[in-house]
Amino acid sequence: MFIFYTVRGLLESHGMRVEDTIYRICRDDMLDFKIASGDFYEIPDLDKGTLRFKNAADLLGFYHLLEILPDLRNINFRHKEFFPYYGEDLQIISEALKSDKGSIAVEGGPCLFGEHEVDVIVILNDDSKYLFDYSTGKKYVALEGGEFAQNEHDLASFVEEHKDDIKDIGFKNYKTGLTYQEYLHVFFPFAVADSLKTALVMTLPDMSYRKYLQYICKSLSEEMAEKVMKEFDDVLYFIADMYIELINKLQSRFRIDKFALLHGRNEELMKIYIEKREPFIERNKVLKSLTSNEAKLESIKDYISMPALPYYIFGSKHILEVNSMDETDSYRKCRKAHKSVLTLSCILFPELLSSDGINTIYCTTLDHKDYDKYVSELE
Repeated sequence: MFIFYTVRGLLESHGMRVEDTIYRICRDDMLDFKIASGDFYEIPDLDKGTLRFKNAADLLGFYHLLEILPDLRNINFRHKEFFPYYGEDLQIISEALKSDKGSIAVEGGPCLFGEHEVDVIVILNDDSKYLFDYSTGKKYVALEGGEFAQNEHDLASFVEEHKDDIKDIGFKNYKTGLTYQEYLHVFFPFAVADSLKTALVMTLPDMSYRKYLQYICKSLSEEMAEKVMKEFDDVLYFIADMYIELINKLQSRFRIDKFALLHGRNEELMKIYIEKREPFIERNKVLKSLTSNEAKLESIKDYISMPALPYYIFGSKHILEVNSMDETDSYRKCRKAHKSVLTLSCILFPELLSSDGINTIYCTTLDHKDYDKYVSELE
């Protein structure tokens, strides 16, 4: 279960009244929007009363965005004033729009699936089965005599520990559509790029999802590893194709002139991506700050370099990342790694609360995913 914050509640906890802050122009539903996050907020300047998240971005309302980037008023989305946004260095984008619009690009993209959508089934030689949620890599359930017993374990370490006793590894995909949150992760980058008339790079991190499993498969025989990866690819690309279909529909609507979509099967762009990021990411100073979890290292390299993709592909010097606020850490690390060649700004938005009232859509159970609820937005 999450801890949820609101702009109104955060201001009160800092001893501030809404009317004494920049948020006095915001709607009540924005002030009371439930934000799932850690307690990483501060108010550096009490005179302005602006909330700052992880010392990386200011919490803003839609009208604050319009004060800096007035062309965002052209976004056709009925809930745009309802969201809190996290913005940083938007003035740089504003100035570049006036002097050199061709130097700007928007970057963004979704996660492929969330919790409760793809299970990993590990079968040992005694036919005992262990179920893992691929999204978290944790919480397996041991099936013994028809009974489920919940335990805490990490998928990678479990496979390593039992590598000589693994009979099979399989997958079960429950994802039959895209959630409204996933739709927004695709729609917002398109809408912002269209409003500002800039280039756009979209990313589907299917290659990153594969890398976690590839690391795990090092513990297996070559034959089993090949079989496991093939079965996972069937699931992965089935899901990725849902996004590609949505992206194609949105590109048909918006017709962004300078557009690129990176995913694992786009071999040409993948080659450019890996080659161009190396000088920035494959440095000890950067690598040592990423993670101590070897199983996740290669995937994290992807996440902290993806915001810079417009620079790698188009040579864009000013990049506006439009993404989930869950990508704040990736945004910060990418910005730091590339500070010598580009400016990285952001508009990030929070995860939506699911219909269960206690989880975000990403974390909720299948019966609250509400697949394809977004379809009416495309009509």
